[in-house]
Amino acid sequence: MVGVKIGLEIHVQLTEAGSKLFCGCRSNYRGLPPNTNVCPVCLGLPGALPVPQPGPVEAAIAASMALGCRLPWAIVFTRKHYFYPDLPKNYQITEYEGAHGAPVCLGAVFHYLDPGSWEWRSVRIRRINLEEDPGRSQYGDGGIMASPVVMVDYNRSGVPLLEVVTEPDLRGPRDARSMVEYLLLTLEYIGATNPRLEGAFRVDANVSVGGGERVEIKNIGSTLEVERALRYEILRQTKIIEAGGKVERETRHWDSTRGVTRPLRHKEAEEEYLYFPDPDLPPLPITGKLKERARSRITLLPGEVYKTITGHGVGREVAWSITQHPPLARLYLTASEHVADKKTLARLLGVDLKGALKDLGRTPSEPETLPPPETVITLVKLVEEGELPYDAVRGLVLPKLAQNPKTPIESLIPEKAKVTDSLIEAVLMEERKALCDLLRGKKKALNYLVGAVIRRVGKAAVDPRAIRGMIEKKAREIERLCLEAESS
Repeated sequence: MVGVKIGLEIHVQLTEAGSKLFCGCRSNYRGLPPNTNVCPVCLGLPGALPVPQPGPVEAAIAASMALGCRLPWAIVFTRKHYFYPDLPKNYQITEYEGAHGAPVCLGAVFHYLDPGSWEWRSVRIRRINLEEDPGRSQYGDGGIMASPVVMVDYNRSGVPLLEVVTEPDLRGPRDARSMVEYLLLTLEYIGATNPRLEGAFRVDANVSVGGGERVEIKNIGSTLEVERALRYEILRQTKIIEAGGKVERETRHWDSTRGVTRPLRHKEAEEEYLYFPDPDLPPLPITGKLKERARSRITLLPGEVYKTITGHGVGREVAWSITQHPPLARLYLTASEHVADKKTLARLLGVDLKGALKDLGRTPSEPETLPPPETVITLVKLVEEGELPYDAVRGLVLPKLAQNPKTPIESLIPEKAKVTDSLIEAVLMEERKALCDLLRGKKKALNYLVGAVIRRVGKAAVDPRAIRGMIEKKAREIERLCLEAESS
């Protein structure tokens, strides 16, 4: 889009870090009653001092490494002052280079795959800050704009948060969405976050049109809404400029229900936050041992997985379908070492098993929904060796496996059906109209007759291609006999 500049601030909770950033309370607070996942530190009580916890710090450094960042010599925390009910200390502990702090990432060029164009693209990352999440304000009827009451839950207060700030390099709303999705997937691969958890990430989008003022859209809660919000805001600013008006620099709220952005407040300048280094937190050196522990978390990255799968001759759509789910990707990579037909393996996992799980309302992103590698290897080998037709695997085995992935493979393999010429002939005699249609050259009749034979066989495994050939052969025999009878 000509004249459009988009930069993002992506706030990702380190839900899998184990603890909050400066205390031992849980990093994943979901399902807990309000204000129960708290302690004097994350409530900001007088005399309570913050202590950096190893889990969040290591996860943040691992994330910086995975995104290709330049690391500082130390993490230096700063205080960012603002006054909201959900910020109990009246300041947030974060990192700000302009106040002599040191972010956990000093800059990077992040490469990501855009599944819309299948291009590898890049965006410059300005910095990544490690900071604490504030509490959560909950509004009554009317939401943030009109609610007469505000309730505060501090379970989230102090949860470790990565703030990823990009340069305005993104090409458009769809590109911004692709970048956020790939970033979240990368952080999921290293075990830093679970992006499917409610509230696990929020996006602030900065957008300007035609060299005009920058507008920030706050607290976008999903990747789809990132695209929607940007499309609306670009259209809004374009209309103002075309009408001869001037876009004001401001902060706006995304109303996902109405699909519009609404004024929230004028955009603050950085100096309004009164940043200064936190006197309670001395610089935290990034030592060699700390880097080593962080690097041990990076065992696999989505780009490596995608290139490996497509290198096996698998189509990019199926390869990406597998790559999008780390547990499914690990299952593919493990099983692929033991089977020759990697295309069948990819289809089994990335198309049909995934579809069977979706029918049950499940997702392959959860390891417990997936069968063990031995089961998958056995199924693929049975198909490779011609012992079990793939259609039987898809229609008879995978639905049961999706319901209970721990089911022993022996109980899943259906009995191989014995399809005889007499059975084929009996079906053709019963389905005379379809037989006549087939003899007249109607291809749909053949599919119908194949289905009729499969229904006659029941739940036993059959090879539709073999049945198709037997039907065509028997139909020609019957046609010849009919012609001979007519001629005599």
